[in-house]
Amino acid sequence: MARRLTPEARRAEIVETAHQVIAEKGYRSLSLRAVATRCGMSAPGLMYYFPDMQSLLEAVLEHRDEVDIAAIVPEDLGEQSFADLIDAAAAYYVERVDDQRSFDALEAEALDPNHPAHSWFAARNARNIELLRPVIEREFADPDTAMRMLRYLFDGLRLNWLRNPDTRALFEDVHAVRSFLLNGLERKVPAAG
Repeated sequence: MARRLTPEARRAEIVETAHQVIAEKGYRSLSLRAVATRCGMSAPGLMYYFPDMQSLLEAVLEHRDEVDIAAIVPEDLGEQSFADLIDAAAAYYVERVDDQRSFDALEAEALDPNHPAHSWFAARNARNIELLRPVIEREFADPDTAMRMLRYLFDGLRLNWLRNPDTRALFEDVHAVRSFLLNGLERKVPAAG
């Protein structure tokens, strides 16, 4: 007998289950039928909540992003330094190595313009960098260059980590990128951290 859940709880369960499938087996293993089975429901029942793979994938990505941002970026950026934010992101993702690798691989696949998550990742990356703008504008003489360098360096770092999944190297590389950004770009204020 199927469990009775509110529509909100059922939707959350589907999103979490799809997230687990991607984290455990990668995006290519995700299917509406597989998620429905894990949730103890039929594929048509799942399609009531998510009519297609794209809508499910976008819901998973949105939810994951909300959770990650809430854990890393405080609501009030007034007291946060750029170094604090990089350290918080590094600590958060090093604790979630397998999950992060699976979603980085999904993002790499989504570089293909025909991938269902291509547009989502393009918009998300621009949006997430913009979240840091208040801190970057406060600390760097040329915030636009600092934001571009941040994006380029971390994109390269994540791609390299997919090739070489050594967590210790990732942590060291994050600190090298942090040091480069803090010491290699002209600052408005003395370097923090």
